[in-house]
Amino acid sequence: MAESLHTKYRPKTFDDVIAQDSIVKILKRQIELKKFPHCYLFCGQSGNGKTTLARIVANSINEGKGTPIEIDAASNSGVDNARSIVSSSSERSLDSKYKIYIIDEAHAFGTAAFQVLLKSIEEPPEYTIFMFCTTDPQKIPQTIVNRCQRFDIKKAKPFEIKNRLAYVCEQEGFTNYEQGIDYISRICGGSIRQSLSMLEKCAGYSNEITAENVSSAIGKFDFNSYFKLINACIDGSDGGVLEVVNQVYQDGTDMKLFIDQFMSFCLDIDKYAIFGNFDLLQLPQSVEEDIKKCINFDNSPSYYSWVLDKLLDIKQKLKGDTYPKETVEVGLLQIARCK
Repeated sequence: MAESLHTKYRPKTFDDVIAQDSIVKILKRQIELKKFPHCYLFCGQSGNGKTTLARIVANSINEGKGTPIEIDAASNSGVDNARSIVSSSSERSLDSKYKIYIIDEAHAFGTAAFQVLLKSIEEPPEYTIFMFCTTDPQKIPQTIVNRCQRFDIKKAKPFEIKNRLAYVCEQEGFTNYEQGIDYISRICGGSIRQSLSMLEKCAGYSNEITAENVSSAIGKFDFNSYFKLINACIDGSDGGVLEVVNQVYQDGTDMKLFIDQFMSFCLDIDKYAIFGNFDLLQLPQSVEEDIKKCINFDNSPSYYSWVLDKLLDIKQKLKGDTYPKETVEVGLLQIARCK
């Protein structure tokens, strides 16, 4: 089985780590001085590299010798598991200077399990280091948090993700990727792993990573349909509105999902109408000229704010609706008629 992109291009050294400059600087300094805490806490959303960073730190501390002991707390959350960790942590590592535990999803430990671990964290064996990784630090007892050196992993910025994706595309031989990776970098939620998963899915669809192919591969709707629909609403064209809705329905699209994504699309246009800053948008840079045409009238920010209110009404009406197509048609026709 081929190696996934997010595994293949996982950072191996500090220099490979993206978007965490200040954290990397601190960690490098600790290792240079050989002064590091016995307990680390890496916090951040899923896919931002908490566990990867912990592995790099562990490898650097032990100068490439041995391997850290990785434990998934979600699958090993009981008191007996905690006692096993405490027992083994008192023993010296056989193949490296430090015995290092990387405990992923650490928040999954129960209160009783954390109580068992507390003594070892308060008075850790001289050559034992604990590294806790979590997406939900609020669930970790304060008694544990207070004894850890905490690092909050930031989301990567779109330009940082785009640069990484460009490197991967070059290595993998993907083509026409400039607009496609720009789009991915805007919609991946700041998660580098998610961006690579999206890129891999797109590569399965086509070796050409265009914005259109990205949209098709990850299940976003064709922007032409969005623009056709919003322009029909602006022009008051009932026929144009019904044509788009009917085409979406005939394609077998979930109407609720369509309204969700159309609302996100309109919100991006509203942001552009207000601020004129494309960096705030999730849409690909390639559609900027089309957006400018959609706001080329007086009071466009007020109009789009009103449209968003109407779309929120449609979303509410769609909850539990067994005939969503008709509800969507009525709601969008009201927008086209400015009612």
